Amino acid sequence: MDRIDCLRAFVRALEGGSFSAAAKELGIGQPAVSKRITALESEFGTQLFTRTTRRLRPTPEARRIYDLARQMLENFDMARASLNEASPRPTGTLRVSVPSSFGRRYMMPVIAEYVRDYPEIRVDVRFSERFVNLVEEGVELAIRIGNLQASTLVARRLGTVQRHLVATPTYLHGRPKPRTPEDLNAHQCIVYSRLAAAHEWTFESEHGRHVVSIDGPLLVDDADAMEEAVRHHLGIAILPDWNAADGIRSGQLEYVLPDYSIPALPLHAVYPEVNWMSPRARSFLDLLVKRADQFSPQQRRPPSGAKISRASRPSK
Repeated sequence: MDRIDCLRAFVRALEGGSFSAAAKELGIGQPAVSKRITALESEFGTQLFTRTTRRLRPTPEARRIYDLARQMLENFDMARASLNEASPRPTGTLRVSVPSSFGRRYMMPVIAEYVRDYPEIRVDVRFSERFVNLVEEGVELAIRIGNLQASTLVARRLGTVQRHLVATPTYLHGRPKPRTPEDLNAHQCIVYSRLAAAHEWTFESEHGRHVVSIDGPLLVDDADAMEEAVRHHLGIAILPDWNAADGIRSGQLEYVLPDYSIPALPLHAVYPEVNWMSPRARSFLDLLVKRADQFSPQQRRPPSGAKISRASRPSK
């Protein structure tokens, strides 16, 4: 039995999560996929999947050889295509992870364009605010907002995320209006729980940097939910630009501490540090870089006297 066909069945089964998904993509019957996987397990002398009535689970051995198997298939396809003097079209399943709120606002138009350009690829988009483990979850590329910790991942800068301190006029009515960051101690603050220093807010002004401890009755791990909490007059929150913009324009939200700016957060695409990157991941990254100017909207002007930090130019 052809080993390339066996490897292809293995990769498609792991990416698709079932033998039936692999069979559908390869255009063969499910028994043929099972036979190829069995042959590969015999070749390697190890079990690659544990099978239950509900799901197919890769073994640790399968995850160890997955990247190498995928690389071998891509190299084989490139070698075959080179004989035809044509560049290989990306194929397979591209699994990407994007922050939920950001993804809803900005990623679907990019993904739609990518799907139209590469109909041979199945795109598996994971919306989550958590930082997924790319290798363990088979994710080829992730979008991350915030300062990156040291890791083996490769990062490509796409832009910055501007943030604003806002509240509703209803919440502020009858309460002492904050004049300095320290005044926030007398207010209910809505906390984004996924930041490392969730209960510390940092501000910048012409007098330098200000770091204050804040507290409140609500911790939230999703920016859209934070916006809803603010609109229900539960307190003051730091919202990304896309969550604050409409409310500011309509007057339903207003800036708090307009003479202080909040440091912008970097926006990156990250992917595993390997010598090889699949054509599908590379083509998607190229599209992200091409559309990066859409991810950092033009600076919104706060009330007179406010100072908002400028967006950094994406790194190359």
